[in-house]
Amino acid sequence: MTKTNLVKSAGRFGPRYGISVRRRIASIEAVQKRKQKCIFCNGQAKRLSKGIWLCKKCGKKFAGHTYYLSNEVQKMSTENAVKSKPLKKEKPTTSVKETAKKTKKIEDKK
Repeated sequence: MTKTNLVKSAGRFGPRYGISVRRRIASIEAVQKRKQKCIFCNGQAKRLSKGIWLCKKCGKKFAGHTYYLSNEVQKMSTENAVKSKPLKKEKPTTSVKETAKKTKKIEDKK
């Protein structure tokens, strides 16, 4: 068995980056290169960039997952994916008036 059979399309990297990274890349690329179905008409969708898809049948451009569109493929790719940390909640932004009051208070202290 050759080394590229283990990592498939990521064999182009040779021994660089480690086996686990190359296996993860190979699984993502295998999912990404499959034919994806449009969420509106079930036609064939093409990935334009990260998360941007274009349907060849109906011509609609829409946002979706970064590498895939269907739920079945999502289950397959998440088995090998590393779990990410949950996003932190952002604080609500202050209004212009509140910001102006804060700057006046700071200037008054000086």
